[in-house]
Order: sequence, then structure tokens, then C-alpha cells
Amino acid sequence: MKKGIIIAFLLLPALCFSQEYINQSRAVVMANLQKYKGEKPVLAETDSTISMTLKGNGKPVTHIYDFDKSGNCFSEKVVTSCESCYKNLLQAVLKKGSYQWNKINENQYISRFEDKMTLELPVEKTDYYYIILRTDWSRALYDLLTGK
Repeated sequence: MKKGIIIAFLLLPALCFSQEYINQSRAVVMANLQKYKGEKPVLAETDSTISMTLKGNGKPVTHIYDFDKSGNCFSEKVVTSCESCYKNLLQAVLKKGSYQWNKINENQYISRFEDKMTLELPVEKTDYYYIILRTDWSRALYDLLTGK
């Protein structure tokens, strides 16, 4: 129990920015990640991604941000090797009230219509990651997904 609390405490700063970078420019994402307060993150860049790895309590958590051709973030993937870390990270995302996450099946949640985001979970329960995607749905499709 103590170990779980310590892991959650060490990962708490990482929870504060999850899903905040969707639709932000590459420059804004990189500038904010470089200002990260807490343990020293390991940053890596490619032409279409930025990744940040944190090693809280020896269990790394990696955030991978993907960018579209116009340079805006369209997805964030959070990966860890620790089941309890994964559960804590996911619960923090789902509890963020402003997005009003709505479960549509065993592996997907959708935000409120205005935010236009989808949260996807792995099919295999032994994989510890989730992906938040910007989604360009219409009102009709959103209503179909939510059953309204």
C-alpha cells in the first residue's frame, strides 16, 4: 500500500498536464515540457513527435505527443510498465471534470462534444497505455456514439 502511495505521489506532477496539449502547437508543447518541474525529464524529438520520459520510483512513464502537418498536437500516448501506475494515471485523466469522459465501450471513452476527444485503451489487459486523440466528429456522429 505504501509503495502505491509513493508511486502515485511521484507521478502526480505528470498528471497535471495530461490531455492539456491536444490542439497546442509543437513550440508550446516543447516549451512547457522543458519547464517541467519535478524530476528531470528525458525529452526526444522526431519530425512528427515529441516524447518525454519520467522515471518515478524506477518505473518509467513516457508521454508521446504526435503532431499533424500544421504542427498542432493531435494525440498523446501515455505508456508505463507498471499496472498500478497505469491505473492511477488513467483515473486522474477520467476524473478531470472539464472533459466529462463518457464510456462508449470497453476500450473507448469520448469527451463532451465541444472538446472533440477520444480516449482509447488497449485491448490486451497486460498492456499499460492509453491514447487521447483529437476527433473531428459531427453532432450526428457524436449523438450516435452517445446513444442520444
